[in-house]
This record gives sequence, C-alpha cells and structure tokens, in this order.
Amino acid sequence: MEEQFIRTKYPDRESWLAGRDEGIGASDAAAVMQVSPWTSKVQLWEEKVGLRKREDISGKPGVQRGIDEEPIIRQQFIEDHPEFDVYHHPYEILSLRRKPFIKASLDRELTVKEDNHYGLPVGSRGVLQIKTGSYSTKHYLDKWTDGVLPEFYYAQEIQELLVTGWDFAWVQAKLFRIDREYSRGGNNFYLPDQYETFFLIDAHDPTVVDSMRTLEEADTEFWHDVVTRHCPDITV
Repeated sequence: MEEQFIRTKYPDRESWLAGRDEGIGASDAAAVMQVSPWTSKVQLWEEKVGLRKREDISGKPGVQRGIDEEPIIRQQFIEDHPEFDVYHHPYEILSLRRKPFIKASLDRELTVKEDNHYGLPVGSRGVLQIKTGSYSTKHYLDKWTDGVLPEFYYAQEIQELLVTGWDFAWVQAKLFRIDREYSRGGNNFYLPDQYETFFLIDAHDPTVVDSMRTLEEADTEFWHDVVTRHCPDITV
C-alpha cells in the first residue's frame, strides 16, 4: 500500500535544514497553533517569507546537553522496549502527499513486533520522539507531571501523526533541574535532580483525530499566508 507521505532523503545536515524551511515542519506546528512559548505565529511567518532569520540556538548549554543526552535516552528506550522494532532514517523529511508543504522529520520510527502492556496491536506503526529539557521552577515541572503532554509538544506529535497516518506517537522525556537561588532567599533544591516520563498518543482517539483535522486546517491557512505574503491573523 502506498504511504500517504513522500520521503525525501538529503545528503547532509545543511541541505536537510534547508529542506525543512520549504514548508511547515512538525516543530513549527506549535507556533502555527499559537501555543509555542518560544516563537509566535507572526515570527514564524517572517522566517518563512525571509523577513527574519531563524535564531541559531545550537550553542546554548541546554541545547547541547539535550544533544548529548538524546543518544543515551534513545538507547535505553531500545533496551527497555524489545516489543518494538526501531528504525532510523537520518536526514529525511516526510511530506504529506496531498499537501506537501506539511512536513515532519522523525526521530525514530517504530513497529510493534510482539504483544505488549500498552494495548498496541502487533504490526501497528508509530513515531518515537525523544525530548530533553530543563526546569528551574515547580510551575514548569508541573507541566510534565500531570499525565498530559505539554501543548507545545503535543502539536508537534499531532503533525507527525497527520503526516505519517500511523497509529501512535511515543514521547520519551527526560528533564534536568537547573539550580536556582531566589532573590528573596531560598532555592529550588527541593525539586528532583531530574525527572523522566513518557506519553503515548493514540492516533485513533477521537480527540487526537479532531486535533489532526484542526492542525491541517491551520497549516493550510498559514501556508497560504506565506505564499501570498499576507501577515497571518492572530487569535487573542
């Protein structure tokens, strides 16, 4: 059966990064949906039409720590979950066949190969996303401890499921405390040194299906604004 997406393989990281700018990537979805704490919808539009250069954050300590930790977390996931076949296709971008401007670059691809505790049928397919991050306040840590994937990362996983048409997304997350002393005294040392969790998103859940439909509509409208160079409307 033909996949609902097109795979494009790039020869190196530089060309892959350039390819990501030729559409709406999964990491752009939160900005399109106006739930990103880092990039506004207008800022993303400015980047796509060439009015703003995307900020290079590769040199930031937190980003570098994430780069260093991801292979460790990924290998641990593979060892802990023999029920999955895990595939890696570096420097690939998947484009939704019916709307090629909607794109996703997957961390890893999963296929369920044996019975498991998660109710995933043998043969079902999914995406694996490794998330690393940091926290200095209980408020931010709480976003990860209530059993619901934070909305800015949920949007990314919804786009990956929208593009692939696969059955589930698994987010494996590991966060680290950044030590902080407060101006009025005290510190955040009462928070755990690190926190690990995971989230499993079922692509067949009605709420997830509605989210994919909503995101596809938002992506389509946003890309029309990019093509016509019309600054997008903002929902307050």
